[in-house]
Amino acid sequence: MRSTFFSRSARRILCFLLLLVASNAQAATRIIVKTMDKGISGQAQIVVSKNRIRVTHSQAPRQEMLFNVADQLVLFINHPRKEITRVDSDALKQSMGQLAGIADQLQAQRENLPEEKREQLDAMLESLGIMNPDEIGSGTLKIKALGRAHEAGGFACSWWQVSRDNTLLSRSCLSNNRDLQIDPNDYRALLALSAYVQDLQLSASALMSSLGFSLPPLGLPDDASVPIRIENVAGDYTAEVAAIDHLDAGLQLGIPGGYRILEFGDY
Repeated sequence: MRSTFFSRSARRILCFLLLLVASNAQAATRIIVKTMDKGISGQAQIVVSKNRIRVTHSQAPRQEMLFNVADQLVLFINHPRKEITRVDSDALKQSMGQLAGIADQLQAQRENLPEEKREQLDAMLESLGIMNPDEIGSGTLKIKALGRAHEAGGFACSWWQVSRDNTLLSRSCLSNNRDLQIDPNDYRALLALSAYVQDLQLSASALMSSLGFSLPPLGLPDDASVPIRIENVAGDYTAEVAAIDHLDAGLQLGIPGGYRILEFGDY
């Protein structure tokens, strides 16, 4: 009888401790995003937990992006190559500023070239991943509310239009946490990532694309909204939130050991 009593008591204590740990664990948020890029459908998964965000996409298997909110650090993890590329925010802005200055000089020279030489220069830039030389410079993004309500993934949002130098670039449908009902800590992390992406978009999006980073113009008018649908003017790229799940258990979202560490610009 005595051993049975202690056994039951131990089980009760263990269950209580498990419940206590579970109730104190920071939860996680998983967001599923459906994408369409030049007719190719895909799916991105965004997982937010403990001030870290992991982004994966079906078109880039065994690769992921990890964003650390605390130090504004981005890590691109390539598992097949066992490489981790660190992208420091301050270093990136400095590099982008230097590249933008060179790009502006190149753009000025391009305008004074004869047609044949300009076509040769454009072909060279295209081989480097810069498809539209007129967008090499950073320029200024203008954001305009369209005043039209929409719904994406079952969540309400409102349309905003993004343009640069009188050229329409994209539309974003923005929502906030009154509608999304995401864990407040996770939503703050999403706001930080959105602001980080838009900051790079304002700096030099075309140059970032030439380096392999495609950054859609988010069109954020404030620091409380996030895009849940993005579409470009050409109509060949869309991204839309399909589902938002609340996970009861927090995730570590750490980096693997034994991988080669690269700094931005080393690859």
